Amino acid sequence: MKRIGIILISILSFLLITFAGVYFFGVFYFRHWFCPNTYINGVNVTNKNFNVCDTLINESVVNHNLVIEDTDGTQIFIDGSEIYSYNYDEIGNAIQYIKDSQNPYLWVKCIFEEHDYIYHPKRYLDDEKLLQIVSDSHLGKRDRFDPKRRAEIKYTDEGGYELIDDTQNLLDWDLLKELVMSASVEDTGYINLKEAGVYKNIERSAEEKKILSDWEKLEKTLDFNMTYKLATGEDIIVDGAVISKMLKLDENGDFVFENGEAVIDSEKVLAFVQDMSDKYDNLYKDKYFDTTSGGTVTIPYTRYTTYGSLMNVKAEAEELEAILKSHKSPGEREPIYIKKEDRGTYANNYGGTYVEVDITNQHMYYYVDNRLAFDTDVVTGCKANGNMTPDCVCFILNKARNVTLIGPGYESFVYYWMCITSQIGIHDATWRRTFGGEIYLWGGSHGCINTPLNKMSELYDMMEIGTPVIVHHYEPPVEEEPEDAEETAESEDLEDTE
Repeated sequence: MKRIGIILISILSFLLITFAGVYFFGVFYFRHWFCPNTYINGVNVTNKNFNVCDTLINESVVNHNLVIEDTDGTQIFIDGSEIYSYNYDEIGNAIQYIKDSQNPYLWVKCIFEEHDYIYHPKRYLDDEKLLQIVSDSHLGKRDRFDPKRRAEIKYTDEGGYELIDDTQNLLDWDLLKELVMSASVEDTGYINLKEAGVYKNIERSAEEKKILSDWEKLEKTLDFNMTYKLATGEDIIVDGAVISKMLKLDENGDFVFENGEAVIDSEKVLAFVQDMSDKYDNLYKDKYFDTTSGGTVTIPYTRYTTYGSLMNVKAEAEELEAILKSHKSPGEREPIYIKKEDRGTYANNYGGTYVEVDITNQHMYYYVDNRLAFDTDVVTGCKANGNMTPDCVCFILNKARNVTLIGPGYESFVYYWMCITSQIGIHDATWRRTFGGEIYLWGGSHGCINTPLNKMSELYDMMEIGTPVIVHHYEPPVEEEPEDAEETAESEDLEDTE
């Protein structure tokens, strides 16, 4: 019996010593570690040391975002991490305070009780960064509310008259800043700009109401688009910008209205068509031609040039004014022409089928669809006696067989005749044996283009009435003798005498 008592006492002593050891080990351990069942902001930090806990809590800090919804439903998302910051030293001190508030001697009790701690770290808002993000968004590009704004009709050379109305649906920037700052501070997380009423209208004055009324009338006339398709290949657009220059204004520079419509100024319409004719009609203008021999020649306008386009300015101006008043655009329109050649562009209005008479080289070429189909030596008008064939751009007026040419001091029968002006033509010359070279300088024709009979018979059948004829010559510039040339010659003479 005594032995059993000794054994029990020994066991109890061992257990007591063991429990005491475990307990005091726990007291020592939980001086440095959080006690069991400890939670901070819902995060279990049991058996965590301070450094690990600090990192854990820092990661649990929630950045509060902000969403701004515009009136059209588009949203601007502002990440809280961009506008808020935290003092992590403050957070660390707070965690240390929680740890220090625990009694390590009561760690056993903590096993059976849960200890929750709530800590709200202080956030610091970066006002400038927040407003910069809003300013960089599409909201920053909105027209801003300003009581001084007014509706007006402005004129620009590029676009003509246009209505500038910056008085409606304007963003009150100051109010928006207040809302954004308030939402960020109070952590509401969402702003609806339509409900907040940040868009405002400026009340229209009587003068502005008249401006809007005038614009409705103007817009009816300016809402027009037509393309002139010119014979010379150009496209000329007639739109609101062009029509703006045709509106009638009174002595004060105000628009003139009749029957609720803007009045078109007939003189301005005429001036527009005249300007179009001056720029693009080419009948009475110098012409340019890329020669077969190489290079580009200028063919000055003379009375012999009959080839080119010329608008009927008065008739076209009347037609254009009528179209504008009808407010119905035909889409595309060709002007009324007195004379029209539509074989190419303004710069090259000859097309690909034409005759070229090169006076300088005494040669004639005939191109069909830009391919050389025929060429021959010729003799043109005599330069010595003033009958040189004139430079001109004309065309084949008519053709005839077996014609007698009669002029001052001559009467000549030809088998083939193709007239290019009232007095000049292309024909055979059976009285000549040779062609080309420099014959024209002293023994040329009275102005016509003399052609070998066999060649003329061939050309006659190929040629059609209306084919363009380009006659040109090239006078190379006279080179000036160097100033020291005479001195050089004199020195050479002296050397010879010596």
